[in-house]
Amino acid sequence: MGVGRCMRGYLVRLALTWEAKACLLLSATVVLLLCVLQRDQTHLQLLHVSDVPRELPQVSTEGAGVEASMRESTSEDSVTRRVLPGCPSTPPHLRGKLEVEENVSVSEAEARHGLGVRPGGFSWPLHCVARWSVAIIVPYRDRQYQVGTFLNHMHSFLQRQQLNYSIYLIEQEGTDLFNRARLLNVGFLESRKEGPWDCYAFHDVDMLPENDYHLYHCSAQPRHLAVATSNTKYRTYNFKYYTYYGGACLMTEAHVRKVNGWSNIYWGWGGEDDDMWRRIAFADMSVWRYPSHYARYKTLQHKPQPVNNNRYQILERNTGRYHTDGLNSINYTVKAFTRHPLYTHILADIGSSWNNSLTHLSTSEMHRESSQ
Repeated sequence: MGVGRCMRGYLVRLALTWEAKACLLLSATVVLLLCVLQRDQTHLQLLHVSDVPRELPQVSTEGAGVEASMRESTSEDSVTRRVLPGCPSTPPHLRGKLEVEENVSVSEAEARHGLGVRPGGFSWPLHCVARWSVAIIVPYRDRQYQVGTFLNHMHSFLQRQQLNYSIYLIEQEGTDLFNRARLLNVGFLESRKEGPWDCYAFHDVDMLPENDYHLYHCSAQPRHLAVATSNTKYRTYNFKYYTYYGGACLMTEAHVRKVNGWSNIYWGWGGEDDDMWRRIAFADMSVWRYPSHYARYKTLQHKPQPVNNNRYQILERNTGRYHTDGLNSINYTVKAFTRHPLYTHILADIGSSWNNSLTHLSTSEMHRESSQ
């Protein structure tokens, strides 16, 4: 009996020992399998992420002082991230004095710049975050022959300045007298929908900067850009120069809204830029300029335009009218909105000079005054 009892106890202990060893072996096997599976899964994930193409960074609308920003590009089911530094305050690839190449067609400009510009005329630096975002607003009509030259010159100019920008060409529909100011208001309101932009460059299609040290950076006060132009032999010493605000200028949204945009009543060439100067003065702002040896502009040749013979009389009556004449009173209809490879084209119906009550009132008053 004693021997049998001892034998049974030994067998029980032996069974328990083998059971423990089997459990340990099974546990080790499971852990090993889990490690292998996790390693394989991680390897597959790394391969998947490395295959994701890095796209261009998203559009930035941050102003000065931006040092870094997180960019994202996505494939079907994975995300890669990279941090871009802020662009330097002085762009590193500026050339200084520039030659303006004239008579460039739109197709030639597209062939030269198409790869570096997104449809609609959007462009931004690839390797840093732009300090400023700028909408370039260009009013025109019957100037298609100058568009290619403008695009060819300005895309290179703006890209070297490492700006986040887009170019909007605002065309007036119909055959009425040209109203540059209304088109500028339309351009501001329509481009604002795709912003906000840090500032807006109101730019004639026939004005091209001749020095890229003339930076299109936003400023605390409205900036007059076209300081010295070739059509006046770059002279800046006459009296009218100090109140000249034409050709090209740069304003923030706050500046534009503070003066209620541009006057709507100047039909025909001239007057609207002088009116804007007065609006800026009435709003207790001042106009800033770069030195004239930097702010030089080549003026492209064009046919003479119908002149607003009443512009000076209308201007003299601007004694605070800007509160009711501008962005808050313009009526227009966008007839076409088209993305071209190097610009966004907006065709606008801006009304007629014959059914503008404020223009008729001003004109009738001027006739009365001239007859007295």
